[in-house]
Amino acid sequence: MALNLEPVYQEIFAKFKTRKKFVIRSVENNMLTVEQDEEICGQKEPKVFEFKSPREFEEFVRVENQFESDIVKQLEGNKMPYR
Repeated sequence: MALNLEPVYQEIFAKFKTRKKFVIRSVENNMLTVEQDEEICGQKEPKVFEFKSPREFEEFVRVENQFESDIVKQLEGNKMPYR
């Protein structure tokens, strides 16, 4: 019996705090498919991510938010990360 995990995935998706553009493509058989729109040299290069559980997706959102937070801290600080 398949559970309706779409509301759970939507709730986790709302926690994204990043400049990257993510879109929920589908939720089928409790498997979430998320697409990231990424533009490289003027060409759209969508990346597709698949998640088998809400816990796996929540970890992905946490890592992406941490990555974004680290970038913001570097940009706001006085130290240049690259020399």
